[in-house]
Amino acid sequence: MAKSNMIEKDIQGRFFDILIDQKDGFDGTVLNVYQKLVFMRFDEVIRNSMPLFVEYISNAEIEKAIILFMKNTPETPFVWQVPNDFRKFVKKAKLFHDRKYLYELLYYDWIEVEIYMREYKLKKLDKFKWKNSYTFSKSARIKKFQYDLINSDYQTKRENYVLIYYDFDENTVVYREINPLIFYLLKSLDNKDTIESKLKILCKENEIDLKEAKTLLKASFEELYKKRVFF
Repeated sequence: MAKSNMIEKDIQGRFFDILIDQKDGFDGTVLNVYQKLVFMRFDEVIRNSMPLFVEYISNAEIEKAIILFMKNTPETPFVWQVPNDFRKFVKKAKLFHDRKYLYELLYYDWIEVEIYMREYKLKKLDKFKWKNSYTFSKSARIKKFQYDLINSDYQTKRENYVLIYYDFDENTVVYREINPLIFYLLKSLDNKDTIESKLKILCKENEIDLKEAKTLLKASFEELYKKRVFF
């Protein structure tokens, strides 16, 4: 980090300390207004961006978490990215280690915001072919969850694989459970080797017949290609 950035972050950190702790040498009565305004802004952004997370914790818990987060000084200059800084802080600080499903809920909430806020350049699509090489799209994410969020059973442990992508036709973010083979095949895409060669490796590792796998996966991958999950 450049020296100027370190100084700026130190000043910003001390400013938040003053707002939150009201240290000696400043008029606490005057700063009380700023303290409330800053807290209200963070509270509004986080609550609106993290509806599932907020539903499963008390008001007292989220207020305490936001105050601690403010003291830590958010890194991003963009308001819409504050929830992501909050998400990372909460997990790093182990604020809810007795309810680890909350960390996954934070990701589940945040990733929708991130996908929505990105700008995308759409390219003309050809027909899907196993002989082509592809790249996983920036408008999509894949995630292995330890809790059954996809079925809204947030506190039940169940390893599951989820594809999250922006549907350009419906203008919405879609959450879709996928099987491990699709997950690892999508994860392997690097625009270097053909998708068939990637599948061949996975089939060999898991003792699956390649021809049968291609037949079973063809319709799914044709659909995902049309949805621009990869290109």
